[in-house]
Amino acid sequence: MEPTGNYSKLWINTLLDAGKEVRLISNRDLTSYRKLCQWDYKDDYHDATALAYCGWLNINNPSSFLAIRDPEIQATYQLVLEHERINRELKPLVNRARNLLHTEFSEAKNSKSQSSDNVDGIWLFISNSDQEPKKLKYWRKKLSKSIGTANESGFSSQLIKLAQTICSLKKRRIPIKHRFQDFLLSPEYDFYRKAFSAFDLGIYESVTILCQIYPFEQFLDGEGNELRKIKPRKFGKAGKPVTKRVGLNRFHARLGKAVKPWESGKKKGHIVTGSVLSRIRLYLWAHRFMGMGQPKDPKPSIIFLYHRYLNDIQAKLTKDGKIDPERPGNNSLKQWGKSRVGDKLVKL
Repeated sequence: MEPTGNYSKLWINTLLDAGKEVRLISNRDLTSYRKLCQWDYKDDYHDATALAYCGWLNINNPSSFLAIRDPEIQATYQLVLEHERINRELKPLVNRARNLLHTEFSEAKNSKSQSSDNVDGIWLFISNSDQEPKKLKYWRKKLSKSIGTANESGFSSQLIKLAQTICSLKKRRIPIKHRFQDFLLSPEYDFYRKAFSAFDLGIYESVTILCQIYPFEQFLDGEGNELRKIKPRKFGKAGKPVTKRVGLNRFHARLGKAVKPWESGKKKGHIVTGSVLSRIRLYLWAHRFMGMGQPKDPKPSIIFLYHRYLNDIQAKLTKDGKIDPERPGNNSLKQWGKSRVGDKLVKL
């Protein structure tokens, strides 16, 4: 079956409840099989034939199919996607609302955003939503002294609607974060939580990565060692067969750091593949710990990665541990350096 579609989830659950084996084929592979059959158009009949053909060719190769996640992991992963969708929807709304604040309430245009556990007071005030009397009094006093147009004529209907939408979206994020916290506290994930705490991964990084790498046994063989496969007809300098590190490569792919060689004529290089969501989370983690100054009370692993980052961007530290103003590093290398920190974190 295809993993996407209006009724895919319904059919998957129905078949699993009936004791049937379900295998999922990625949409990209299905498209490739349709092209292999030279079908230029798409309909249900040709999709069904391509699915049957793909399943028949790979019936004895389970790695050719997508893995079906544990029900709890799958439900949590859907919440991760929902949280990301809310964030993508919020950003342009907040940017537009802050642009309007320049004219209507300029003193509040740079007000700091609250954590994901709360809704920003400025949006509650503009949308006339309930908030603490102390904060309400603060915003009213500030508005009375404002030079913006809202002091005399009130907020525009456009800004009020934007504020109402922002409050609604932010309120939807709060229970999602609480569910993530409860999910991570489960004793079943103690092994993973210890690894995450060694690098001070936040809630969202931990949940995203856990949904990708659970269960960890998928990267191991039957004896608990790294999963490897012998490459046919390939031998090293000593005459021994070359092995492919399937488990390690699969782990890197789950974290968005899988490297695949690329070659075209005289040009050679590599491309990075895998989970884009995990790659983004790792970059944001590196930006928080490396790109925003020296970490406070860092753990040994964080100190090691921080010094690696400073070395990559060609920065130097003073004797008191602060970045030397004369050697702050190359700005053009900082984004690359943060990506390198994410790569090293995956290897560790």
